[in-house]
Amino acid sequence: MMVLNDWLLTPERVAVHLPSATAVVADLHLGYHEMRRHCGEAVPTTSLRKELAPLWRALAAASAQRLVIAGDLFERNFVAEIWQDLQDALSQRRIELAAWIPGNHDANALALTSDLPAMSCTLDGWQIVHGDEPLPGGNVVLGHWHPSVWLQGRKRPCYLVNGNSLVLPAYSADAAGVNVWHDPRWRGFQTYAIARKVVLSVGRIPAMSAPPKRGSRRLWTGRLFQA
Repeated sequence: MMVLNDWLLTPERVAVHLPSATAVVADLHLGYHEMRRHCGEAVPTTSLRKELAPLWRALAAASAQRLVIAGDLFERNFVAEIWQDLQDALSQRRIELAAWIPGNHDANALALTSDLPAMSCTLDGWQIVHGDEPLPGGNVVLGHWHPSVWLQGRKRPCYLVNGNSLVLPAYSADAAGVNVWHDPRWRGFQTYAIARKVVLSVGRIPAMSAPPKRGSRRLWTGRLFQA
C-alpha cells in the first residue's frame, strides 16, 4: 500500500500535489446563482471574485503554480464572461490552468468553446478524474460526490482517503454535501473534515456505521501521511 505523503489538504477545499506544485479542485459550480435567478428564484447574487477568493488563498499559501479542475466547473451552462474572468484571474496570478477534466455538469459547456486546456491529467501516477464514471485502476483523485460528515453539530465538507483514492469535497459553498458516514461505498476510508479554518481527522469509516468517537478527532497539520 502506498504512503500518501505528497498531498496537502487545505481548509479551502483544495488539494495540492506538493512535488508538482499543482492544486486540484472539483465542483466549483460557477454560475449557480445566475441559473437559479434565471429560473425565477429570489436568491442573492455573488461575485466571482468572492467565490474564488478561497481558491486564490490556498494557491498562494501553498505556492502552487498550476491548477487542475476535476470537473463541474460550471453549474449548468457555459458562461463566456465567467470563463474569461477566470482566465484573466489565473493570468494575473501567473497560475497555469493545466487541465479541465469534464464533469457531468460540464457536458454542454465544453461544446460551446474551443479555448480549452488539456482534458486529462496525471500527477506522479495519480490520475485526476471527475468521478461520475467508473474509476480507472491505480491511484485516483476525484470529486463529484460532495462528501461531508456531521461534526460539532453541523454538516462539514470532508476529504476521503484510502490507499489509492483521494476524494475531494465540493469547492462550492452552495453544495449541501452528502453524509458519507452511512454510505457503504466509503467503508474503510479515512475522513478529514473541514471545520472553519482547520482540517480535522474524524477517523476511519467503519464497516458498521457508528458515529465517530470524540477522542478520534485531532488537528490535521496539513501534509497527509496515511498508509
